[in-house]
Amino acid sequence: MLVIPASGYLYSSAADLQVVYLGVLPLPTIIGPDKALKATLRIVLNYTLLFFVVMHVLAALKHHFVDRDGLLARMLPFLR
Repeated sequence: MLVIPASGYLYSSAADLQVVYLGVLPLPTIIGPDKALKATLRIVLNYTLLFFVVMHVLAALKHHFVDRDGLLARMLPFLR
């Protein structure tokens, strides 16, 4: 829950975008604008997030089809 905002802040700094906390407090830039770092962060962060989403879905399907513990049915009411 802390990694996503922190990575967005890092990416925004590399992209030379001003980050404003809650629309009130402008945050300082932690790194200078860097096109190479921006491109690298974009790829790494996107694929890392994709990896964790896929692993989460696979884990839910494992609970449903392999463990048969009713976890997916508790999350999705239409499976009851």
